[in-house]
Amino acid sequence: MKIKIGAIGAVDSLKKLVEVASKDNRIQLIGFPYDNYDELTNILRENKTKVDQWIFSGQYPYDYAIRHQIINEEDGSFPPLHGISFLGTFLKIIKERGHFVSKISLDTIDKKIVQQLLSEFSLEDCLISFSSYEYDKSYEEIVAFHVEQHRLGNSEVAITGFLSVYLELTKRNIPCYRLVPSELAIQKELDLLVTRAQSQLYENSKVTIIGIDVLENNQQYTIYEKQKQSLELERELLELTEKLNGSLRKESGRVYIYTTHGDFELSLIDESILQTIREIQLSTNVEMNIGVGSGYTVYEAKMNSNLACEEGKQREGSNMIYIDENKKLQDILNRDINSDTLPELWQETFKKHNYNATIPLKIYRYIKLKQINQFGSDLITNLLKNTDRNTRRILSDLEKMGLLESVDEEPLGKRGRPKKIYTIVTEINSAII
Repeated sequence: MKIKIGAIGAVDSLKKLVEVASKDNRIQLIGFPYDNYDELTNILRENKTKVDQWIFSGQYPYDYAIRHQIINEEDGSFPPLHGISFLGTFLKIIKERGHFVSKISLDTIDKKIVQQLLSEFSLEDCLISFSSYEYDKSYEEIVAFHVEQHRLGNSEVAITGFLSVYLELTKRNIPCYRLVPSELAIQKELDLLVTRAQSQLYENSKVTIIGIDVLENNQQYTIYEKQKQSLELERELLELTEKLNGSLRKESGRVYIYTTHGDFELSLIDESILQTIREIQLSTNVEMNIGVGSGYTVYEAKMNSNLACEEGKQREGSNMIYIDENKKLQDILNRDINSDTLPELWQETFKKHNYNATIPLKIYRYIKLKQINQFGSDLITNLLKNTDRNTRRILSDLEKMGLLESVDEEPLGKRGRPKKIYTIVTEINSAII
């Protein structure tokens, strides 16, 4: 699921935000151009529930939204005008004007950042007149500043962070360039907003956090062998995180995997997480103490995960302890997972036909967890990470055994046989619809 980010800004700034966000497949950016602050208020209030986070083209519209209590600080951000933004604009000026420009009037960007940049690149002979950012400073005051510096001969070129100021100065035939955030600054801010939005989504749904402690053993390793083992373990844990559609973090010497309870439960039902953990232990030659915690907030799940880790430390060897939101404790590694979570009809049918229940169990639990009434082969192919041909064979087997019922066919969009739409049968002559 993509993170929906609303982008607020003048047309030219918005274009750059869209350009950077289009390269990030985590994000669905929704642009909202505006000309005055009355529009800004309406845009934010009318679309507040339609986006996960807001990115503003600059500091002023962000401050406006905060000061008028339209959004909270954790609801949005803006890419700051760092030194690289000024440096890029400065180089553009030199290229277009054909000579070194030594007198500039500049607004918005922080004076210390520019002075540090000029010193670093030995450009101290460039004289800059500054109009520092102030929220209460009006558009007319900023225009007047640039006009006055140009009239006094203190500025050959004006650089501004405001589109309206740029247009006004251009109208007055004062050489002016627009200062916009760099792609690097925009991407950094988008990363922050994605992380923040993901955290909020986790906090608003049931979360599972897997805490992992690597246990020390008595074997002697060289520094090279230890580093190799550590890198191999990190790679394996990243693959496990990907299978769980989660995120991996290291905090206070412990590795945590943040995921949804649904993804964790599915991996537990088909035993894929247990199989993966055993493979990691074999390939890296390490023992792990794993504490799994679930809850309705990240805080609750994290607390339960840490409690599970502490419980595991009291036991010998590798452990995987699970504590749910009700503080119920389970020893997962010693838990027998079988088809008793399937309806009685399914259990009896598989026993009668001597049919392996592992894959049907995963399909059944996924459909139930996601509360899906009807489904086709594409959904199951993605779930099983299988070929479409194998998926259709499995679904056909289940239909022949009376465990699935065909209720419709997908519209034939391309060559080949139309695909069936199924619903699950839980008892004779009864389907889940």
